[in-house]
Amino acid sequence: MKRSLYFSILTVIILLFSCGKKNSEAPLKTTISDITPADVEGSVGSTVGFSKNAVNSSAEPDLHSQVVKSKKIIKEGNINLKTKDILAAKRYLDQAIKLHQGYYEKEELQNNDYSTVYSLKIRIPAEQFEKLVLTIENGKDEILEKNIRANDVTEEFVDIETRLNNKREYLKRYRDLLLKANSVKDILEIEGSIRGLEEELESTEGRLKYLSDQVAYSTLEVNLTYNKEYTYKPAEKDPFGERIKKALSGGWNGFVDFIITLFYIWPLMLIFSGIFYWFRKWQKKRKSKSLQSPTH
Repeated sequence: MKRSLYFSILTVIILLFSCGKKNSEAPLKTTISDITPADVEGSVGSTVGFSKNAVNSSAEPDLHSQVVKSKKIIKEGNINLKTKDILAAKRYLDQAIKLHQGYYEKEELQNNDYSTVYSLKIRIPAEQFEKLVLTIENGKDEILEKNIRANDVTEEFVDIETRLNNKREYLKRYRDLLLKANSVKDILEIEGSIRGLEEELESTEGRLKYLSDQVAYSTLEVNLTYNKEYTYKPAEKDPFGERIKKALSGGWNGFVDFIITLFYIWPLMLIFSGIFYWFRKWQKKRKSKSLQSPTH
């Protein structure tokens, strides 16, 4: 009876020891082959020993609470103005832009016999855009053309921020996975994935920064035109003595160019001289034969 009891206890101990050894010898998986940005959560959980519930609870953050909730509108436009006093009109624009906290991104001036034109590109805080347009309309200058546009980029803005949040989450999990990697191969593959994600993040953040700037500051292009009264202005000529000097100099230079040209074409002159000599000789010979032939 005691022997059977001892045998049973020994069997239970052996079984418990075997199970514990099996669990302790289970290899720690660190392969990256099954990990993709679309399914990084499950791969990370199985690789670094995260519990399934823990991965699921943190793999899908509430992105909608982090993305933009207000409308994102890019405002832009162009106005063509005709003025009777270009300097006064430019001063008026300078004061209006300063009043509404804007600045010139580009300022070009074209001045000719017919007109003076300012080509201006203005950046203005979005909340001041309509006020600046109204200030320009209330000025003394004539409006020839006006075109105002508003582009709603809220959807693109939300999409970019959502993708940024996802990529940051993936990047965090790849870095956690890197700490658990055991082989050089896995480390290199994980680091390659991290570099790819960092490049994508940089590009996406650049696009988001550009959109944010366009939303925060609106763009208004203004062409300010002053039409001049055209008066004929004959071209001024040099004094008579200077014109004589230029004529003599031009004539001498032309003669020298002609002589130099003859030196360039001397082979052609030699060929034409030979042809002319042969032709004259043939003509004389023919005329001599005609004189010697008997007349009937």
